Amino acid sequence: MLHCDDDELSIIALGEPASASDEAHLQSCPRCQSRLDQLSAVVTSARGITEADRPTDPPPAVWEAITSELGMDSLSNVTSLAAAPSRRRRAAPWLLAGAAAVAGVLVGVVVTAGVTSGTGSADLLASASLGPIDDSGFSGSAEVEQTTAGPILHVDVPGLPDVDDGYYEVWMATPDATTMVAIGTMNPGSEATFPLPAGMAVDAFPVVDVSVEHFDGDAGHSAISVVRGQLQT
Repeated sequence: MLHCDDDELSIIALGEPASASDEAHLQSCPRCQSRLDQLSAVVTSARGITEADRPTDPPPAVWEAITSELGMDSLSNVTSLAAAPSRRRRAAPWLLAGAAAVAGVLVGVVVTAGVTSGTGSADLLASASLGPIDDSGFSGSAEVEQTTAGPILHVDVPGLPDVDDGYYEVWMATPDATTMVAIGTMNPGSEATFPLPAGMAVDAFPVVDVSVEHFDGDAGHSAISVVRGQLQT
């Protein structure tokens, strides 16, 4: 099955009408509809940005750490460049490269400060190795992290092929697999990250399962799993 192009989905998320073929495909493809929902959420968040959300000047200590790291006496040229977009467009390539290097150091300083202070970082709650099911030949990993926004699940299964008329679904289940909760769809070739439903306890749903599902209108598990593993805290 040919899926919607990401460029087309991006345009639809921005408010442009979908073509007749894309509209028909979205009505029958959870994978593409999920991708469109993600892009629409990004657009909504971007359009909701106010002046209060825009970047502010970092405290002097951050600039001091940057100048010390780069062996510079001052960042006045770079900071004035950041404050004047018109000058930034006319800047020489070497100056733009220098600004990019400073930005990289700034990110490193901020991330290091966040980890050191214990704020803004994610805590690992549980992890699992995902083994092959029925000689599928695939394996992967799963991790649950606690973030300020709530727990999130990371799932990585390298080498998954495309599915004809289907897609991959990530599930969490009770130890005996009598109760399973669909967490979200997973695209081949990329790690998937999902926010966990509010109130879901990892110790109550420790089994992570990735299955092959088809566009058959059945929301239940297909019983065709490719990998599975149990989270250990």
